[in-house]
Amino acid sequence: MLNYEFLCVIWSIIIGILITGFIITDGLDMGVGILLFIIGKNNIERRIMINTIAPHWDGNQVWLITTGGALFAAWPIVYATIFSHFYIVMLLLLISLFLRPVGFEYRSKIKNKIWQKICDICISIGSIIPPIIIGIALGNILQGIPFYMDKYYHIYSEKNFLKLFNFSSIIISITTLFLVINHAASYLQIRIKDYNLNSRLNLILKLSSILLIIFFILSLVNILFFMKGYKINLFIYKKMNNIFLKNNNIIYENKAWMSNFKNHIYLYIIPLTSIVLPFLTFLSSIFKKFIITFICSSLTIISIILTLGIIMFPFIIPSNIKPYQSLTIWNATSSKLTLNIMLYIVIIFMPIVLAYTFWCYKKMFFYINKEKIKKKSNFYY
Repeated sequence: MLNYEFLCVIWSIIIGILITGFIITDGLDMGVGILLFIIGKNNIERRIMINTIAPHWDGNQVWLITTGGALFAAWPIVYATIFSHFYIVMLLLLISLFLRPVGFEYRSKIKNKIWQKICDICISIGSIIPPIIIGIALGNILQGIPFYMDKYYHIYSEKNFLKLFNFSSIIISITTLFLVINHAASYLQIRIKDYNLNSRLNLILKLSSILLIIFFILSLVNILFFMKGYKINLFIYKKMNNIFLKNNNIIYENKAWMSNFKNHIYLYIIPLTSIVLPFLTFLSSIFKKFIITFICSSLTIISIILTLGIIMFPFIIPSNIKPYQSLTIWNATSSKLTLNIMLYIVIIFMPIVLAYTFWCYKKMFFYINKEKIKKKSNFYY
């Protein structure tokens, strides 16, 4: 069996991979849903867009379920704290995710323009709410959640729905929106062959790339220089080959989120990459290298998530009421036995899931245009 400290780090990486998988796959679907009425000017154009993600949208949502399950098993206290403090927004997220299956599955059941438009609205609402909620939650977690635990580890948090919507969380939400829009536009360029749609997609991708760079820089500067952050001062000591967290050494101050970058200067390459990659997405789109565009967009998501991981490490959920009770990968992780068992499961099944996902996208990859939709109208959504 692996030692406990190594398992804690491994599981923080695994959960990071699951979150990345969710944003790359289901974020793509949400981006298409957001763009549905922006570039889809009529029913046939919206059908083209919907059918680019039709074979995969429900499978992509499994990444969210898997992430939630891994969070519950590996970080149970984190799971309880998040779902307790963000109860209302999580409920909104759940309702929005209910709308998407309704829109997808029932759209083609009734040949009525009003009904189809209602289903399209359901898809759009169910697509735009999750990125906003993810951004709101992330913005508040970075600022610290007002929670504390008693001696029995009962969690108490001060809930205020309106306070969740602050400057930091709003700009991070906007960044998240442009991230999924940019990713969806890069994917749609590969799948769609329609002059009008492709022209609008070209414009949307360029605009979203520029705005993504602007809002990511704005969010990063705000987090690093203007937001009160957390860091651990002399936070570990060794005893009998185990590492323990000395919570009373947690520091809550301005510019504290810069500590990992200050200690390891080479890590600055990650946020720099997060700025360069959207620019490369922009350039590759200009030269009509659409596969490279999609790859750059996917790498942008990976680099942004890595940047956030570096900023927060080893914190998961900081407390701004009692900083010494902040949840980190050292004090919020499950038992050694649990982590070991789950690791074996991940080693066996994650490669299978990744291979199957890749195989599905490869087998169902084909261009979609108006002629195909009209020719096999009953076959498509």
